[in-house]
Amino acid sequence: MTTLLQIVKRLQELAPRDMTIQGLESRVEIGPQSDTDQTNTTVKRVLIATYPSARVVTKASQDKSNLLVTYRPLFPFVIDRLSGLDLVRVRLLAKNYISTYVIGSGWLCARDGLNDALLDTLGLEKIGDFSTESDYGQLATIGRICKPPGVKNHSGFANYIASKLNLSTVMFSGDLDDEVGDVLVIAGNHVDMPDIINARQQDIKTLVTGELAPDLRLLAKEEGMNTLELGAFVSEDPGMKRLRDSISLEFPELKIDFIAATPLVHGLKPYKEGMA
Repeated sequence: MTTLLQIVKRLQELAPRDMTIQGLESRVEIGPQSDTDQTNTTVKRVLIATYPSARVVTKASQDKSNLLVTYRPLFPFVIDRLSGLDLVRVRLLAKNYISTYVIGSGWLCARDGLNDALLDTLGLEKIGDFSTESDYGQLATIGRICKPPGVKNHSGFANYIASKLNLSTVMFSGDLDDEVGDVLVIAGNHVDMPDIINARQQDIKTLVTGELAPDLRLLAKEEGMNTLELGAFVSEDPGMKRLRDSISLEFPELKIDFIAATPLVHGLKPYKEGMA
């Protein structure tokens, strides 16, 4: 018999809380909060996903999962009331006795976490770590510095990345003809202004990430950095799939599933007049 507390403790080991950045910390979001209650809660089936969307919560309910583990929370900020889709999701989780656990940004920084899984998917060779200060004052490795693949310019690099992730589009800012040097990879949407400045001070001119805020995209452009944005969920999915594989090995008695995120946006080429 596997308890919720056993799984929570292992997840906390894999993604240490002192590596939290930008407030995205690990926690049991819905379900038993005390050690005693978690010890008395049995888990037989787990679903792992990047984000607890309505689709994911519905699958967890249909599969009769006891635990939903996600990278992103249902509620990134404190709220004083439930309404709309939030209320529907919470009701569905509570009605089916499904606990939810947010593994948080510690999994981004961890060895074999989000960043390393994305690196392996892209076939890039790590040559160094890229660090910042965590919310707890510790050094957190939020990115990996990598060797470029066997391509010369960013046009070829964008095509290479798209083929590795089976993407129809990659958002690019910079100079497509610029030669690719060392590459900084940061999964998700965690890049901040100091990270861009720090990267340029280390003579890194290429950034691969999930998503950038518009002001950060502009800053990167002005600093002479080429950026490739894959989509936040796209860049996080490999790490959550790896989490499923890791937990499955440690808890073989559990049925553990992974559900990939559905892309929310698609790049469309507008029709020219008279082609519709």
